Amino acid sequence: MAFWQSIRFKIVFGFLLMIAPMVLFLIYNNIYATNVVRDQISLHYNNLMAQQVHNNDAILLETMRYLYRMKDDPDIQSLQSLSLATDDSDYTMVKMELTRRFLLDTGYYNKVDTFFVYSRKDDDMFFATQYSFHFAELQSALLDYTTKLASKDLPLETQRWERFSIPNDTNYLIKTVDAGSGVFIGALVQVDRLNEEVSHFDVGPDGATFVVDPEGNALTNSPLPVVQEKVVHSDIVEMTKQGRTTWNQNQFLVITQPTPISDIHYMIVIPETYILKNLPFFQKMLYVWIPLIVAIVLTLYLVFLRRVMFKPLVALVRGMRKLGQGQFNVRMPIRTDNSEFTFMSGTFNQMAEQIEKLKIDVYEEQIRVQKAEYKHLQIQINPHFYMNSLNIIYNLAALKDFKSVQKLSLHLADYFRFLMHGHRTVLPLEDEIRHIEHYLEIHKIRYVNKLSYEIRVLPEHLSVQLSPLLLQPFVENSVIHGFNNKVQDGLPFHIRITSSNDVEQPDRFIVLTIADNGPGFPEQFMNDVESGVHLAEAGEHHLGIWNILRRFKMLYGTEGGITFMNGDSGGAIVQVRLPTNRPNTFEGDE
Repeated sequence: MAFWQSIRFKIVFGFLLMIAPMVLFLIYNNIYATNVVRDQISLHYNNLMAQQVHNNDAILLETMRYLYRMKDDPDIQSLQSLSLATDDSDYTMVKMELTRRFLLDTGYYNKVDTFFVYSRKDDDMFFATQYSFHFAELQSALLDYTTKLASKDLPLETQRWERFSIPNDTNYLIKTVDAGSGVFIGALVQVDRLNEEVSHFDVGPDGATFVVDPEGNALTNSPLPVVQEKVVHSDIVEMTKQGRTTWNQNQFLVITQPTPISDIHYMIVIPETYILKNLPFFQKMLYVWIPLIVAIVLTLYLVFLRRVMFKPLVALVRGMRKLGQGQFNVRMPIRTDNSEFTFMSGTFNQMAEQIEKLKIDVYEEQIRVQKAEYKHLQIQINPHFYMNSLNIIYNLAALKDFKSVQKLSLHLADYFRFLMHGHRTVLPLEDEIRHIEHYLEIHKIRYVNKLSYEIRVLPEHLSVQLSPLLLQPFVENSVIHGFNNKVQDGLPFHIRITSSNDVEQPDRFIVLTIADNGPGFPEQFMNDVESGVHLAEAGEHHLGIWNILRRFKMLYGTEGGITFMNGDSGGAIVQVRLPTNRPNTFEGDE
């Protein structure tokens, strides 16, 4: 018998005959998928870039408004007074007070490198800086710039930031405001600082993120390997004029985003090879066509395989279905032909005997996993708060305010000592309140008279047990969102923490209330919390309220609850209805 008449040849030839059209379709499909990925990546990075530029512009505009507000500051007005001389002690005190305030405000305006003041009358310039390591060059360049500006040799741009460079230093953006009577106030921002978030974009080892001037010259200090490519550099120059996205002939994705408040352009350059490296060649086939091909092949060979495979396989599936329904006494008949199904039947019988024991082990493991998850959610440390606190200590030490340094260090040590006790499932309310006081005292030192708080907890409630860090994140949320978004009406931002007995069941619950006089919760947030969207979509990278709601449910189940609302006269209010006797949610709680 000829080979082409054999069953083996027919099986192989028939399989190839059916697969060939699918392979051709896969090639076409991969080309199409590549083009789709190109378009989506371009859109994605354009959106990321636009959002980051918008955020940077918002910071620069807020800094600009800060400079205009400083025009009415009493210390600035004192500098405008003709009665003060440079050797006057009052003049010196004014300079020291403005320098101290600028140092504190650079903690809030974290993109700002330097605040400076120049008095034309006294030809005196002083500044406060936090990043520059070239102090003398900075002082000389600023003095030369402000002198020319005061003598009208330079135009005073009112709505935009100008580029500013210092010898042996990085590039800056500068904004200067004429306060009147020959006094000028200004701020410097490093271009590298504006590019920090963009530099974290995933552009591959041969890609780059940077900032350029209208001529396409890089203003950032980071290495730019692809910028050295001649074609890429020509694209950059062209794109700074037109503001567009392109795939050039060297297969680089080049994206630019100008900013309306300065003459700089943010750039991203990504090699196409890096973008497409994770695109599987047969991705679509794996999910759509391969299962269909398998189904057709199985149908064509059903007659051949039914007696050998399907009949014992169906019996095995029925036995597994019964086992899945909880019938652990089901057993498969053992065949005597020593086939693979004989081995599978014997293995199935052994599995049925062990499943009940394994089920108990799984339940115990689930409890351990739940407890581990709870402890993980319990210990979350905010690195921004930690770094800001260290900056405050540094600034206070620079001002030789050692008493404040000692006070802040003690509060910070107690604050983090509390966070390190992650093994505790519950603790007294008194410990949580003390931890909150440390947190608020740290912020009072930071914001001086801009923040105040009041804590009124009934003595009989101090011993009530609750989950660690159940209340503190709400206080932190008030400071982060309420304080930063509060309308400046001359009144300090105030946080009030109180406790009371529950109206309906005073013997089973107490009510803890955290309220502030900020702008309150946004309407969208309230709708999301009500519908459960925030809880369902927050994800592990956005802990905050999701963290608290999750831990509360894990520890208290359906007992009590957390309510969010806005006050009648404004401000956010959070009410925690806390059980006085905690249910034993976890077996073996310690």
